[in-house]
Amino acid sequence: MLEIRFHGRGGQGAVVASELLAQAAFLDGKRPQSFPFFGVERRGAPVTAYCRIDDREVRLRTSITRPDIVVVLEPGLLRAGSAMEGLKPDGILLVNSREEPAALPAPAGVRRASVDATTIALTHGLGTPMMPIVNTAILGALAAASGAVSLGALEQAIDRFVPAHPAENRAAARDGAAAVRVAPPLTAGHSRGASSAVARAPPLELPDAPMAVASSATIATAAWRTLRPEIDQRRCTRCNFCWKFCPDVAIELNAEGFPVVHLEHCKGCGICAAECPPGAIAMVAEG
Repeated sequence: MLEIRFHGRGGQGAVVASELLAQAAFLDGKRPQSFPFFGVERRGAPVTAYCRIDDREVRLRTSITRPDIVVVLEPGLLRAGSAMEGLKPDGILLVNSREEPAALPAPAGVRRASVDATTIALTHGLGTPMMPIVNTAILGALAAASGAVSLGALEQAIDRFVPAHPAENRAAARDGAAAVRVAPPLTAGHSRGASSAVARAPPLELPDAPMAVASSATIATAAWRTLRPEIDQRRCTRCNFCWKFCPDVAIELNAEGFPVVHLEHCKGCGICAAECPPGAIAMVAEG
C-alpha cells in the first residue's frame, strides 16, 4: 500500500489534490482512499489531507502517520516541523519550492523533489498572487517523481472532476511533470532536518479564560505566511493606516513616523497593502 500525506494551507487545494490523486489512481485500476483533516477552518490555515493507493480494497480508516510520500504545497510549512513527521526513511518529500531539491531539509534516505508550482499556477491563471491554487501543478510533479499515478489518468481525473478551468489545470499538471526536479537521498550523517521524527516546539500553555490572547510570535502563526509586506518609504505618506488596520500588531512606527514591519508577528494577510492609500506596500513572495 502507498500512503501519501498532503500539507497545505486553506485555499491552495490540498484536499482537492488528495481527491484528484485518488480518482486518478482509480482510473489506473487501483483501489484508492482519500480524506482530509481540518484544524482551524480558515483561508491560509494549515490543512492536512491523506490518500492511500493499493491493488486491493483499503480497509484502514485512520490518519497517515508513516507516509511513503509527503507533499508540501507551501514551503513555509516546513518551518513548523510537523510536515515531515513519520516520513519513511526510503520515502519521498515533494515540495512546492523554487529551491533546488538538494537544498530541502530531509532525513537520511529520503528522496527530495521540488517544483515551482506557484509560478506554474499563476502562469495558467489558477488562483491569485495572494493565494495561487497549486494542486494540479504539484500533482503532475508527483506523478512524474513517484509514479504513483500516470499523467494520463491524472489528466482524465481533472477533466471529470475539476469543473473550473479544466484545460488550464491539465496544462498545469503537464508543466509540473516536466519541471519537477529530484535529488538523490542524503546519507546518514549528512541529513538536513535531523531525523524523520522532527522535533516539535513544546505546547503553548494558554491561560484559563474564555479567550486566550497571545502574540503571533508566541503562537507561531507567522509560519502561515506565504507573502510578506515590503514598504516603499519613498511613497509612504505616514498616514498610519497600515499600523491602524494590522490585526496582529506587527507594524510599529519608527522615530520618523514611518511604519516598520516585524515579520515574527506577521501572518502575511495583506490587509496593510489593501488599506495603504498611496500604494506604498507590496506583498512579496517568501523565499
